[in-house]
Amino acid sequence: MSPSLKLAIYLALFGIFVGLLVWLIRTFLDLIYAVRFTPWLTYILVGILAAILLGCLAAAGYFLIVLTRSPQSAQSSPSQKKLPESASEKQAATRDRLAAVQQQLHQIEDEVAREAIAAKAAAIDRNLANQRLKLAIFGTGSAGKTSVLNALLGKTVGTVGAELGTTTASALHRWQLPGIADPIDILDSPGILEIGAAGLDREGEAKAQAAAADLLLFIVDGDLTQSEYEPLMALAELGKRSLLVLNKADRYTESEQAQLLAQLRERVQGTIAFEDVILAAAHPQPIVVAGQSYAVEPKLKELKQRIHQVLLAEGRSLVLDNALLQSEQLSAEARRILGQQMEKEAEKVVERFQWIVTAAVFANPLPVVDLLAAAAINAQMVVEIGGVYGCKLNLARGKELAYSLAKTLAGMGLIEGSIQLMTGVMAAIAEVTPIGFLVTAPIQAASAGYLTRIAGRSFIEYFKRDGSWGAEGIETIVEQQVQRAEREKWLEPFVKDTVRRFLG
Repeated sequence: MSPSLKLAIYLALFGIFVGLLVWLIRTFLDLIYAVRFTPWLTYILVGILAAILLGCLAAAGYFLIVLTRSPQSAQSSPSQKKLPESASEKQAATRDRLAAVQQQLHQIEDEVAREAIAAKAAAIDRNLANQRLKLAIFGTGSAGKTSVLNALLGKTVGTVGAELGTTTASALHRWQLPGIADPIDILDSPGILEIGAAGLDREGEAKAQAAAADLLLFIVDGDLTQSEYEPLMALAELGKRSLLVLNKADRYTESEQAQLLAQLRERVQGTIAFEDVILAAAHPQPIVVAGQSYAVEPKLKELKQRIHQVLLAEGRSLVLDNALLQSEQLSAEARRILGQQMEKEAEKVVERFQWIVTAAVFANPLPVVDLLAAAAINAQMVVEIGGVYGCKLNLARGKELAYSLAKTLAGMGLIEGSIQLMTGVMAAIAEVTPIGFLVTAPIQAASAGYLTRIAGRSFIEYFKRDGSWGAEGIETIVEQQVQRAEREKWLEPFVKDTVRRFLG
């Protein structure tokens, strides 16, 4: 039912309700007037009228709440999938997703992709078993990531310098914290926002390592730039627990430090907690006194304490949450690969039938209006595309869908339009006027093949959506496929191939 029709019905009902209410009030007022000389009866009637009015007001209020309730809130939480909360539920959910990935692996034909998914699944399974905490240090190459690592570990394990690209690959180290049984895996990832192809590769590796970590230290040395803010928010959207560290604080005065902290906390408000935005000076500049340079101890006490607090309080939960998140992402990646695989297989079906229809129409040209008859051949194409997507259809259902789409093509004017399009393309290819060269058969054959391709690709979208044209509807899907064919510049090579095959 359309919203306008619903509104009209609601207004009509409201009018009836108000009319009845007015009639009821007038009736009671007449009764009260009639018994005005009997006080006790008057009081009873007034009480009854007041109760009725209160009941009507309550009903009207409830009706208004129901009308203004959003569709999302009307579909209350019982229908929504309950997220796992306890450790056992998270472990069970992760195991279920890994089992689903194992089932998907059997369907992936690409050996390289299959082995990569299997290796990731095995790594998640190992992490779930040993539950070793993993912390990643992430940020630009000049923000002092390696300095923070060295200061946390209390020893030099990487080169410290301002040059971008100092850390060229992720380096894994072990860090023992009191109260935590096993050492923490701490990763110094390559820097982001570096120039060149190698820089982009390192940035990709850094983002992958950050996404796989249980806790993230995002290092900056000033206010967040937009190019730093975007990856931080992207990781936060994944559910990544992060601490934002303002390093090189020794370069600022106390008032500047306070201002920068306030700016950072405002930028990440709602994403990173107030207490998780922390000052640090991992490699302070030396102090020069009377020409003599003196080293300054790193200032990381607050950062160390906060890391320790978070890992003690949330460590196991972080590991389980991360394992669950990674298993969901891996399952989605496997589905994506399978989706690409099925689409590629379905495209082969479409290409085969496009030439079958082209050959059939060339051998037996049809009047323009009867090009719908090609839908009889396309019915088998529909059945085969459905089979690729695991939807088993009989030929009768295939014919029903093919004829439905053919009527849509006709209704959109695509059949006549394709004839005109093919005539123009063939004339351009031949560099002569259509008269005397172009005959009906090749034009209609190419038109039928073109329409079959549009129909086939539309059905691929239909089956990708689990047998539905979606909210856009069939015409929008068809139009999208027409536009896609134009973008791909597919038509002219197809016409040339048609001419070569049937006239050459």
